[in-house]
Amino acid sequence: MCGVIGYIGKGATPDFFFNGLKRLEYRGYDSAGIAMLTSEGIFIERAEGKLANLQNKLKNLPPKAMAGIGHTRWATHGKPTETNAHPHRSGNIVLLHNGIIENHTPLKKMLREKGYNFLSETDTEVAAHLLHFEFSSQNPAEDAHSRMKKAIHKMISQLKGAYAFGILCQEIPDRLYAVKLGSPLVLGIGEGENYIASGITALVEHTQKTIVLEDHEIAYLRADGIEIKNFQGEPVHHAFSKVEWSVAMMEKGGYRHFMLKEINEQPQAIAQTIAGRLNRDTGHVNLEDYGISKIDLKNIDRVQLIACGTSHYASLIGKYFIENVTRIPVEIDLASEYRYRPCTATQKTLTVAISQSGETADTLQAIKYARMSGANTLAIVNVPGSTIAHACHAESLIHAGPEIGVASTKVFSAQVMSLFLLGLAIAQERRSLSAEKQKEIADDLVKAPSLVESCLELSKSIEKLANSYHKYTSILYIGRGPQWGIALEGALKLKELSYIHAEAYAGGELKHGPIALIDENMPVVCLAPQDEYYEKMVSNIEEVRARGARTLTIGFADDQELRDLSDDFIPIPRAPTLLLPFLSAVPMHLFGYWVAVRKGTDVDQPRNLAKSVTVE
Repeated sequence: MCGVIGYIGKGATPDFFFNGLKRLEYRGYDSAGIAMLTSEGIFIERAEGKLANLQNKLKNLPPKAMAGIGHTRWATHGKPTETNAHPHRSGNIVLLHNGIIENHTPLKKMLREKGYNFLSETDTEVAAHLLHFEFSSQNPAEDAHSRMKKAIHKMISQLKGAYAFGILCQEIPDRLYAVKLGSPLVLGIGEGENYIASGITALVEHTQKTIVLEDHEIAYLRADGIEIKNFQGEPVHHAFSKVEWSVAMMEKGGYRHFMLKEINEQPQAIAQTIAGRLNRDTGHVNLEDYGISKIDLKNIDRVQLIACGTSHYASLIGKYFIENVTRIPVEIDLASEYRYRPCTATQKTLTVAISQSGETADTLQAIKYARMSGANTLAIVNVPGSTIAHACHAESLIHAGPEIGVASTKVFSAQVMSLFLLGLAIAQERRSLSAEKQKEIADDLVKAPSLVESCLELSKSIEKLANSYHKYTSILYIGRGPQWGIALEGALKLKELSYIHAEAYAGGELKHGPIALIDENMPVVCLAPQDEYYEKMVSNIEEVRARGARTLTIGFADDQELRDLSDDFIPIPRAPTLLLPFLSAVPMHLFGYWVAVRKGTDVDQPRNLAKSVTVE
């Protein structure tokens, strides 16, 4: 989950590396470091904590260097200290790493026996020393680049785990080395300069031409070219992709936090997910533009949705819709659990991996497992050229644009819309809906952006509510049907942003245990728009009120009965039933945001979290 930036070319300043890391800070912010290689040697500066702490040390680095690497860390092995910060050095070699080396303990023992001293607690320092040992063991009569290539192959043959390495060697000032297995790494192609990064957000300011490095590949970068080989030493050729994201997309645009900006971008994100894919007049889904034309949907008799975190909750909402319009079973699986039991996927199964980054390690391994078992595989992702997309038969980009805030908001809503389009596409190919019904659904879906936009006007009133809810230490959320998925999403946002304990339950589950928690110190957030579950939800609200709970209810603005039942009320506009999850998601995101702001927590970078979970 770490952020990686690397450069070789005409020359780069400390600010270049710092700004690249700033674009990647959402991937890790426990510590950071930069190494720059000049004719005078290797210069390294590292700092514990947020990236701002490293900025104070940039003056100690050379004003310009032809090669360098930078890293912002999410701690796995070792505490977030300056000593554990990357890059790590071993003699004339400096190395950074995103991933986990699983067999670091026996390797460390072996290297200690060979005289290497370890200064950090990290698994990465093992790789640095191992590479130095193998480089030093090569025939000194050979040129340094040949020795380094052999040393890298020797190193990786001994490693177990996942890694994306960026490597510099003082003896080889005209080369930058990159190695990938299991952790994301992107190459950027410039004019007389080339780049590596863990995400394209670090590169869009400098180039739109990128290559996604595949697993078991090594890249040898010079200022004037890139050579890629697999772990067997065979040449590999990749066509570059053009990234359409702009620098402006990754700025706050006057908002206090990226998260607030991204909450307000939800109408646009939903609209961009629909654009070009749904014909409102006919209800027809364009399979080519959606990205699923390679899969025979007529032959599908089961759908599996696999994801983690927020994407998992989007899947839960998608399940209700897909089953409703296709009448085929939809299974929801946590990606982290999926591959630890026998796979039941067949050639008639569509297994869908849902991930914002397209790099989530658990989801990647799960979708590979499903594909090996014969499933048709589809990736629903936001970042172009992702590893998960490469692992699937088909890819559907949601086109939400870059999401910088660690807590996903606009991507969540765009994922839900993408799953709705998927359900409609399957129904279309299997002819499980009448033409009239399909057109009716399409006509409703295109209304979503404008209705969501109207919900954004609730921000000020929800900010006021936050002033009285931030004091609680625990809050329950309840909903039914698709609103249960929104309750789960709301509870997740509250706990990851404000560190208030929050749990969500399907309303009918209250009496099966959780109701024991209800008293005047346990507020309950109730999602109760007038859908088919409405009367049952009203009963649930009565149950918690009878036990002294303070209730915060989300319902239709003109629902006076619900207002009267509630201590606090958030009104949403009346809308077609299938659009209600989009409307109730907005107040859940805003509530989590404003409570966190009121508590003074770091909204965009919550403690212990990173945007892309690229380690298992």
